[in-house]
Amino acid sequence: MANPNTSTSGEQSAFDPNVFLNQEVTGANDVKYTPIPIGEYKAYIDDLGTDKYEQTPILVVTYALLDEKLKTELGLEKPTVIDRIFLDVDGAGNLAFGKNKNIKLGRLREAVGLNDPKKKFNFNMLRGLGPLNILVEHNFNKKNEGPFANVARVTRAA
Repeated sequence: MANPNTSTSGEQSAFDPNVFLNQEVTGANDVKYTPIPIGEYKAYIDDLGTDKYEQTPILVVTYALLDEKLKTELGLEKPTVIDRIFLDVDGAGNLAFGKNKNIKLGRLREAVGLNDPKKKFNFNMLRGLGPLNILVEHNFNKKNEGPFANVARVTRAA
């Protein structure tokens, strides 16, 4: 879909919410989402965010897939899949280290070359890194009556 704030000549135009809300359209919107198909893809880390489940912090990683065929198949300019990494923290709320702590985060850091114990790390260093390989699988969500893509594995790209 074209950006409503950009004209066809590439110039910025003022977005008027009243005009937008009053425009008449013809056609029907899709009601079924097509998830990223199961498989292994080359990707890069497009964005990061955080969430929380009860008292457990979650790193939300959005991967952009580097697959032209997939872009055409899904009708998306930038196909993405989201990974939610539950984080282990210590009693002070700091990232925990040690045996069986933050394994999934460690695998992600290893895949992008940022898992050196002698070098400082912060989460924002992950932004834009890649390519890396991700394995996409599907889980089923009863609430939205359909499958959704899930990142099952992240590894260094060859």
